[in-house]
Amino acid sequence: MRDELDPDLAAAFAQAGASLADDDFLAGLLRKIERARRARLRRQLLVLAAAAIAVSLNMDLVLEWTVAVARAVGELTPVSLSSDLLTTPWGWVASLGIGAGLLFHLRPSRRR
Repeated sequence: MRDELDPDLAAAFAQAGASLADDDFLAGLLRKIERARRARLRRQLLVLAAAAIAVSLNMDLVLEWTVAVARAVGELTPVSLSSDLLTTPWGWVASLGIGAGLLFHLRPSRRR
């Protein structure tokens, strides 16, 4: 692993009498990081709003595609398999496991 601290740069800072991690530099860096985060959040919200507007303007097409996909999935899935699995204790255990996994991954402590 390469050492990230350049000895020549450290010597130049030592000669100038300035520290490598100045408080003003760190404060400015933290401000830049926060501005970048806010800008990214604004872009994500803008994309989400644009997608919502596009979907709302094309609602007929979206609903037609949704019905077509639901129909295709319904035709491909055998009814006896899904209903038998959901009404057995093993199906209940599988559903419980999937729900517990979702709750585990969506808990607030994992969002950081």
